[in-house]
Amino acid sequence: MDTLATYLAAWRETADQVLALCRGLTPTEWARPTDLPGWTVHDVVAHLADVETQLADGVLETGTTQREMAPAATRGGVEARRDVDPETLLDELAAAVDGRAAALAADPPTDPAAHPPGAPADLGWDWNTLLRNRVIDLWVHEQDIRRAVDAPGGMDSAAAEVTVATFASALPYVLGKKVAPPPGTVVGWAVEGPVPLEVVLRVGDDGRARVLDTAPGAEATWLRMDTETFTLLAAGRRAVDAVPLQVDGDHDLAARVAAEMAVTP
Repeated sequence: MDTLATYLAAWRETADQVLALCRGLTPTEWARPTDLPGWTVHDVVAHLADVETQLADGVLETGTTQREMAPAATRGGVEARRDVDPETLLDELAAAVDGRAAALAADPPTDPAAHPPGAPADLGWDWNTLLRNRVIDLWVHEQDIRRAVDAPGGMDSAAAEVTVATFASALPYVLGKKVAPPPGTVVGWAVEGPVPLEVVLRVGDDGRARVLDTAPGAEATWLRMDTETFTLLAAGRRAVDAVPLQVDGDHDLAARVAAEMAVTP
């Protein structure tokens, strides 16, 4: 399966998971707060319905970026649905997902670098970016909902793999640019769980962090965690002291790295 088809399948699977989960929620669960400040489960679903409806209608607002898939920047769509009952909200989300899925099946994108119709030109997004980011946005919000209503799941899905891989690709930026430790610093991430990961980076003389091409020595600082912790930190959902994290090596450096891991709001 090619990359775009993989993203499409993961997006649809995750949307279906969100819909199935939310159709069984009680009024109390719909009102529960999530890890997003000021947002309830209802607000998260309203956000998803808003973005998917815009995409289905081909009118994604100019200036909307992956970073703006966050409370402050999508407040309008959420506020407009504040009083919409849950079933109507889910029906809107389902209709948008079905509409987009049908359109994409009828005319599937084949060029990852092509510009998607309906996406504003000023975004600079290609099909690869748009479809990947929709997987990440949906899956991260699925997990927001699951934590809020205490219904774990979805950590071993294709969307989880896409999300972890994308977050992992940002680690050189996190270490080299955001943390900016001295040249020669070596940091490793050892992630266990449904989506395991091991990445070891070394900061070069130019300040850039690159994958270490030899076995790390005793000088390396390791951050050890499970898949959920990795995604919580990378998605900016929890503070370092609120997640289980094991450190081998320089604890101060590890704390700084973990605190800078957020690559989405």
